[in-house]
Amino acid sequence: MKAKFLIVASILTLACANASPVLNTGTPGNAYASPPTGPSPKFGTLYNFDALTPFTTYNSYAASSSITISSPDGLEVYPYSTQSGPNELFDTSAAGSANILIKTFGTEEIGIGIADSDITAAGAPVTVYLQALNASGVGFGTLFAVTLPVDGSNPGNGYFTLSNTSYDIYGLQITQPVGNATLYSGLAIDDLQVAPTPEPASFALFGVSVLFAGVAWLRKRS
Repeated sequence: MKAKFLIVASILTLACANASPVLNTGTPGNAYASPPTGPSPKFGTLYNFDALTPFTTYNSYAASSSITISSPDGLEVYPYSTQSGPNELFDTSAAGSANILIKTFGTEEIGIGIADSDITAAGAPVTVYLQALNASGVGFGTLFAVTLPVDGSNPGNGYFTLSNTSYDIYGLQITQPVGNATLYSGLAIDDLQVAPTPEPASFALFGVSVLFAGVAWLRKRS
């Protein structure tokens, strides 16, 4: 009986362990039209920086009581956004690189609009890296390389989401190792979306479902 309990407990633990996130590409917002469109309908609040005072600087900005955004190079509010105006939050790296850290509660999906105005000056795509973080602040799953396009209806802009099957995402690291050191040398972000965390009852129901599945699996093996 004890052995069966341990097996079921292991199944439950594995089901709740870090699931490898999946990258999806959405449609960026437009400064003169609307916020991003998709790809997920599950998102809750849309966090942008429209109400902030332009040229205000932050070491760490609290989007809400449970969501913070920071950068070792500092962040600045720029009074223009190609994602959805009027403002964007800009990494002020002087070296043309960027390192933006978003910390949040446990969620199954997080989305962010990313822009780099260097792209129009350089005339070449910019590669940005996205890494999901677990509750300990450690990266897990794939380190995704995404490209901000040169052409199209909204050049230099992209909207990306990381999603998984459980509530393992506690943060997102956005890095740009190599950039173009121009006036706008870092990355800008806007339109942060985080899927809402379910009520505790939902977690309990999920746990019971997994437990019953484990018991049924054991009975079938018996």
